[in-house]
Formats: sequence, structure tokens, C-alpha cells
Amino acid sequence: MSLTNQVANVYGAGLRNVGSYQVSGTPWVTGSNGSTTYLTNGSIVRFQFPFITKSLTVINTGAYDLRLHFQSGSLTTVNANDGDLGTGNGSSDVMSGHHYITVPANRGSVTMDVKCKEIYLSNHSGGTNHTGYEIFAELTQIGTTRMYELTGSGITE
Repeated sequence: MSLTNQVANVYGAGLRNVGSYQVSGTPWVTGSNGSTTYLTNGSIVRFQFPFITKSLTVINTGAYDLRLHFQSGSLTTVNANDGDLGTGNGSSDVMSGHHYITVPANRGSVTMDVKCKEIYLSNHSGGTNHTGYEIFAELTQIGTTRMYELTGSGITE
């Protein structure tokens, strides 16, 4: 048997590669500092991960509920950099269709095993209220270019 025949069966990290999700993930952590990066009412923030997630935890450190979603739910473009704020449109399909998970105020949290390359947090508390957040993700070694766009039933419609 030649060496070239054996190389053809080499497996690598990928979306459907079980080993990519069985090993411990690389930690990724961020959060708001309570003065400049908290979420004001009507704002949306996008977080892009350097690799595909294995699991994700969002903790609400503020006094008002957060919304976690996988599309912006906004007709207004949200900046591509982590932590950049944009203004949302409450009548978009994501918001009006309730395609988000509410993270309760005062240290409420949501943990899920999910593969994604980005998430969105938004605040729809009304008035000038603001709230904070912490995010912990376990990352695989799968590049984000391999991930498909999360859209469709349960995400945007």
C-alpha cells in the first residue's frame, strides 16, 4: 500500500466531525464594563466568534431583561466589530416573531450547546434603561468560514 492512499483518509475539524465537539473547547469570554458597553434600550450588539462555538452561556448582569438571538432582527446595520452597538427595529421579523431567548435580569443566564459563528444581544426594556452582560463560549477549532448562515424557520421566520 502506498503512502498516498493512506493520506486520503485523513480527517480534520469540521461541522459534522464528532471529535471537534467531544474535546474541551477553547474558552472565549467578554462582557460589558457597566459604563460604555452596556446595552441601552433599543440597542443591539453583535458578537462574532473567532471559531465555531461548541457551547455558549450568556449572563445578564443588569436590572432589565436581555434578548439573545442569532440574527440581528434589525433593518439597521450592526457594526461588524464585537461590542459595537447599533439601533434595532422592534418591528422586524426576529422581534415580532419572538425568535429570541429572554435572559432574565439580575444574574439570569442561558446556557446552550449550539454551533454558531455569531450572536446578537438586544435590550427592549423601554425608556432609557440599560443593562449589562457577560458571555462565555467554548470554541471548537472549526473556522467560521465553514459555518452556514443561520436563517429560516425559528431564526428569522
